[in-house]
Amino acid sequence: MLWCFGYRRGSIAKIIDDYKFRRVQAAAGILGDLLDSALPELPADAVIVPIPTTSRNMRRGYDHMRLIAKDLARKRKVGYSSLLRRRNNVVQHAARSSRQRKRQAKEFFEVSQSVDPKKLYVIIDDIFTTGSTLAAAAGCLREAGAENVQAAVIARHGNI
Repeated sequence: MLWCFGYRRGSIAKIIDDYKFRRVQAAAGILGDLLDSALPELPADAVIVPIPTTSRNMRRGYDHMRLIAKDLARKRKVGYSSLLRRRNNVVQHAARSSRQRKRQAKEFFEVSQSVDPKKLYVIIDDIFTTGSTLAAAAGCLREAGAENVQAAVIARHGNI
C-alpha cells in the first residue's frame, strides 16, 4: 500500500525544495502535516521508518525525512525507528532512466536493527518518482523479516 498527499508542483514543490535545499527547517511541520493528512488510522504498534538521506546531503545539517518521521510518529502516537541505513552515497535524481534508478536502488539500504515480523512498518519519503527507492527499502525490510511494509510520500513527481 502506498499513500500520497499530492503532486510535486506549485506550492508543494516550493515547500519541499525550501526544506531540502535551502535549510528552511520550519517547513518540516508543514510537510509532516501534509503527510499525516494522507495516512489512514495506523495500529498502535506501527513503526514510522524514514528513508535516510545520503551522507552527501547531510551537509544541510539534518536528515530531512528523519525530522518529519519523528514528528509524525509523535503525533500519531506510534513508534519511530531509523531501521534503514544508507550503504552508499548515490543520489537517485542523478539517474537518467527508470531502469538505472531501479538498478541503483538495489544497493541503497541495509537494516541496522532487528525487526518484529508482526508490526506494520510505514516507510516515508518526500517524493515518489519511479518507486525504486521505496521498493528497495521495502524489500530490505522484508528480507530482514518484516511481513507488513507499507509506504507514504508527500508528493508524486510528474502528472500521472
